[in-house]
Amino acid sequence: MQAGDGGSEEEREEVDEGLDYQLAESVRVLVTEGNAHPPLVTKRVSEWDGLEPMEVMPEWLVQSLDRGYACNDRGEHVAETPKIGFFLIKDPTTEMRQMQQGKLNAPQILRARKVLVYAVSKLNLEIPASMPRGANDDVVDFLQLHCADRVVPPDMNLMSIRKFLAKGADDLHFTYSWKVPDAPEPPQRGSQASLPVTSGFA
Repeated sequence: MQAGDGGSEEEREEVDEGLDYQLAESVRVLVTEGNAHPPLVTKRVSEWDGLEPMEVMPEWLVQSLDRGYACNDRGEHVAETPKIGFFLIKDPTTEMRQMQQGKLNAPQILRARKVLVYAVSKLNLEIPASMPRGANDDVVDFLQLHCADRVVPPDMNLMSIRKFLAKGADDLHFTYSWKVPDAPEPPQRGSQASLPVTSGFA
């Protein structure tokens, strides 16, 4: 937790928490040493097994994996992935607790679904009894994020959200709420389903 200069203690308070996240197994990972060179290796996350040949593993990657953080080929620490700050506030119309006040920071590649997973873990949310659910439903599937009055697709990352939804704002402001259950579609006029059922013979 960090505090800047000026303002009250509550206003200066900033929550800087590392949000745990994992890349989806379907994401394709490219190892390259620059845009001018072809990729050394291209695999989906699920295809990496640690047995990749050393000739396709540049020294900076070996050093980074060995130390557990981003390094150059000499093992020297390099700048981390840029982060984006955001606020997470409950929708005023939803029956849900408000998270702690403060700004969160996360890597710009973090996806919206992981933001909801974080909210679920902090609020200990459970699926409301009023919502229809299946045997394998996850509580995060019943939540949604809004940014700039628009629903955020769960697979959109923070960088894309800031560019396309928040129009370049320095910090993102999210509201979270329960999804509104889909209303059943009315029967179409003239369809067979809307015809009265009769019995007997003419």
